[in-house]
Amino acid sequence: MKIHTSMYTAQSFNKAHSALQKDSPDKHDSFASQLNNLNKAEEYQPQSAVALLTKNLPLSEQAKELYHIAKDKASERVDDTLSDRERSIETYKETMIEIMEMPIDVEILPSEINEALIFNNLGINYLDYKELKVRIEMLSLTDQDIDEDSALHRSDKEKLRNMTADLSAQLQLQIDDLLAGKDKPDEENQRLNFSNQINTQFEDLGLNDVDKFDLLKRMV
Repeated sequence: MKIHTSMYTAQSFNKAHSALQKDSPDKHDSFASQLNNLNKAEEYQPQSAVALLTKNLPLSEQAKELYHIAKDKASERVDDTLSDRERSIETYKETMIEIMEMPIDVEILPSEINEALIFNNLGINYLDYKELKVRIEMLSLTDQDIDEDSALHRSDKEKLRNMTADLSAQLQLQIDDLLAGKDKPDEENQRLNFSNQINTQFEDLGLNDVDKFDLLKRMV
């Protein structure tokens, strides 16, 4: 499976690449600065790695495909005898666990080779970086489904969105650590931690409790 991205101009990339070859007191600060300059390029076309480094861009096709796989697997673990609301809540919880735990394979497209080489020269695993970005995109897709789910109460949606926001923030911290040259956490322990965290947070948020406002709405 491939990730579709957006293209930067050769002139902008060559300028950034040349600057990265020079000595710098902090190579990771220099790297971040050059990526920021690339993001501000005036001209760009589809199919390049720079889209992975910018915000508010269309979600990748890989993220969409993997999200549907994750949600389908999650649905299989949910009791069909539950009410529509309870089934939805359980499905989103299991989907979040699946998103954080499922193995994800990403590949470097031909248009991304130069960018990946810059990461590699700095000791940063580019595939780890892309994997984290895809997981964040999958959580964004979860948010979209939560917002459109008519079986959920207003309070349910708020609590579920709080959970996805917290998970996205944790993934973003991992990206920041990667760009700072830190090693990626042990995957086995990390998956177990995420699973335990989601289950605990699910209970703490009281997602099975009915908000008073929602209760009044149904009584009117």
